[in-house]
Amino acid sequence: MQLGVAIICALVIAGVAYFADLPTLAGAHPRWADQVLLSGVIIGTVLAIVTIRLPQKVRAIGFIVLAIISYLVAAYGKSRFAASYAEDTLAGQMWYFGWHAVCTFLVAGVISGTYRQLKAG
Repeated sequence: MQLGVAIICALVIAGVAYFADLPTLAGAHPRWADQVLLSGVIIGTVLAIVTIRLPQKVRAIGFIVLAIISYLVAAYGKSRFAASYAEDTLAGQMWYFGWHAVCTFLVAGVISGTYRQLKAG
């Protein structure tokens, strides 16, 4: 029951991020900003369910660190891609997949944290 509520909370937050266009405002390309939210919700939910048995501190620190690293990779890829006048395909892939990873780890973190709060309360 608590896991279902946690997943619904993550879906609501992702919906708000979609309508507020948060990935684009944070640096994702407008053409695929919707894709990163969708893949983040799907893969992040699976990741949260798979890791639910790990200790809470391990999950929290892991998801935060991985989201930060993913954002840094995406930002670096974006700057390299722009500097190369869209010629550097590796930088473009870093930007694209970095944003997929950012959304995945943020969704997994939200589900994990919400689940912990619901389970404790």
